[in-house]
Amino acid sequence: MAEKKTTTKKTTTKKTTGTTKKLSVTLDKETYALLEEYLAEFGFSKDEFVKKAIMEKISRDKISSMIDDMIKL
Repeated sequence: MAEKKTTTKKTTTKKTTGTTKKLSVTLDKETYALLEEYLAEFGFSKDEFVKKAIMEKISRDKISSMIDDMIKL
């Protein structure tokens, strides 16, 4: 009985679906160097860092807006 050899394509752990979007960002050398240092120090990937930074900024702005609305009353 002959063994059947199967080959599979190596896939990434993330599945790409139609619900994802790609973002491209251009940074000056100094900013990029700071980013690289930060990522090395704290162990984030660029993808993780950008996602976290975006969510933190949105959250801060929402809180700030709520505070502004309360002060206007």
